[in-house]
Amino acid sequence: MLAGFVTWATGIAIYYAVTAVSWLPVQDLSAKAGAAPGTLHGLLDAWNRWDTTWYLIVADSGYTYDARATAFFPLYPMAVRAADAVVPGGSYEAGLAVSALCCLAALILLHRLATELSGADDARRATFYLLAFPTGFYLVAAYNESMFLALALASLYFMRRGRWWWAGMFAGYASGTRMAGVMLGAAFAVEYLRQRGFALRRTDGRLRVSWPSLNRGVFAIVLVPAGLLVYMLYLKLTFDDPLHFLESQKSWFHDGFTPPWQVVMDVVDLIDRSEPLYGPDTIRNIANLATALGVLLLLVLALVGPWRLGAKAAYLVVFAAVVMLMPLSNPIHSYYPLSSVWRFALECSVAFMVLARMGRRPGFDRAYTGVALALQGAMIVTFVQDNFVA
Repeated sequence: MLAGFVTWATGIAIYYAVTAVSWLPVQDLSAKAGAAPGTLHGLLDAWNRWDTTWYLIVADSGYTYDARATAFFPLYPMAVRAADAVVPGGSYEAGLAVSALCCLAALILLHRLATELSGADDARRATFYLLAFPTGFYLVAAYNESMFLALALASLYFMRRGRWWWAGMFAGYASGTRMAGVMLGAAFAVEYLRQRGFALRRTDGRLRVSWPSLNRGVFAIVLVPAGLLVYMLYLKLTFDDPLHFLESQKSWFHDGFTPPWQVVMDVVDLIDRSEPLYGPDTIRNIANLATALGVLLLLVLALVGPWRLGAKAAYLVVFAAVVMLMPLSNPIHSYYPLSSVWRFALECSVAFMVLARMGRRPGFDRAYTGVALALQGAMIVTFVQDNFVA
């Protein structure tokens, strides 16, 4: 718990220190960046950007104020509304408080899970690497990122412990926070079968399946989509469309399923046709594609190779793989098809465990830390000046 708390407190201090100096590179461009914050409230308000507006609309006015807000799932805005009753300020300050506390919970849960799978030293690196990741600052912004990560990690942690009903309950909450929470059902099935003795064996040249005996814990999987189903019921009663959240995605240029390999080819084509080759648009697409493919490579390395975590991490790999396939199969139809992939990478906890194992080498540890923190600093500057990051 102490390691998670220290990482969390240090991270928040760094984020706001960077925010305080973010106007220096553009001090003569106030028309673009806006006036630099002159007060503590202004410093906080510099993080009131992009999706935060929509979460606050839901928290303050519900979904009927603007039906496009149904793309933003309800549990985080509900928590913000509840916190607003006790946190000084308004709903925005309450959102920051909720996110900061959820970030702390996520770091502690990641540390505990990584300790069981890879040891205390690797766990400390994994928590630091997560928060140092270029988009790690979203975990303390008024987004639902940290809440979803904390709930998903709680579910995955209890799966590891064989506490199936607790795992199902937290997965249900996660599915009420992000649609990706439903994907915890795949991780649940894989880990449950592993712990019950499911195995594939080759006998007499044939592949045979060893089916385990099941217990009552298997029924806890029905809790996984509970949050999503409750939300769909609300949408049916309010908008007469239980899938309205899918329709509203079109307002953000999501048109539905596209084969992942086609998305990769489209991004490569955009990069190839870009002029100039090293312009900002090209760099963004290269970074997005490299992140997506890099995380998928780390998931493979979690199962094979010198940094593997082995079969005990298979359920984490399954969840992370499905999460990463979401932006790869439902791209944004704009010049940046993989715009949000940097935030989705935060949810792939097992990738940071693999990075932590790679970080046993001091050279890699220094390289990752330096590059990640440098990029994060640039992204915070970009974000607080109201430019889109991820």
